[in-house]
Amino acid sequence: MSAEHPATQKSEPQTPADKTDAPRRARQDSVTLLETNDFFCVRRNTPLSEAIEQMKKDEGGCVIVCEEAGGIVGIFTERDLLNKIVGQQIDLESPVREWMSPAVETLTTDATIGDAVRVMDEKGYRNIPLVKDGQLVGSISVFDIITYLAESYPKETMNLPPVPAQVMDTPEGG
Repeated sequence: MSAEHPATQKSEPQTPADKTDAPRRARQDSVTLLETNDFFCVRRNTPLSEAIEQMKKDEGGCVIVCEEAGGIVGIFTERDLLNKIVGQQIDLESPVREWMSPAVETLTTDATIGDAVRVMDEKGYRNIPLVKDGQLVGSISVFDIITYLAESYPKETMNLPPVPAQVMDTPEGG
């Protein structure tokens, strides 16, 4: 969270404009406000078994395949594992380059959270590498965005029942 946009609730009653400020702000806020340094990078010759072990450590379920200099050459995701490997007789020592997705959509550090959400929605991605001057500097997962959005809304808004007249059994809303 930035100091300019704290996620805490104001003490005075909120106007309808105040209540809709969080999504507007989120669309315009920089991706650099997200937790972007929690990624794993492997080389294209890394054995598949090692790439899978690294992927298990990543909350977003992927490893980014990089060149020595830091340029991105591919991404290996849980979806690749499920669609290309599970149920097949494969050599786990084969290089990850044989199983990765070579076409990788990236965003720069100038992108907004709205840009990330748009790309994820349009392309069906759950992970997007973040680059600066063509070099990998971070990774954005759908979990990073969900966490950011949850922290952006006032607690009272997040705990509203789906139907306004509904009465919840517990104060937490569920």
